[in-house]
Amino acid sequence: MHTLTTTDRDLELGAKLGEIIQDSTERARFAEKPEETLSSFGLATDMKIYADTADKVHLVIPAKVDEARIAAGDETYFEELGRLALASCHYEEMPD
Repeated sequence: MHTLTTTDRDLELGAKLGEIIQDSTERARFAEKPEETLSSFGLATDMKIYADTADKVHLVIPAKVDEARIAAGDETYFEELGRLALASCHYEEMPD
């Protein structure tokens, strides 16, 4: 059985990034100069940052996949991959 785990460090980073992306000024600064924020967290600064907009949503394709589970047609794994790719892509339709 495959289980995803989250460390305390992951949760701490997620909380900090969540604070940044909720503040429009901080979000814009992070999108333009991600190296500053990433280095302050002790993360690699050679990452590419893609900011979703109302017109464009980025999906993340995992770097590694379990080929045996794919070959076996593991539906649970396909759902897991889909959740990972969509991550937090939640956009509500605006009324006309």
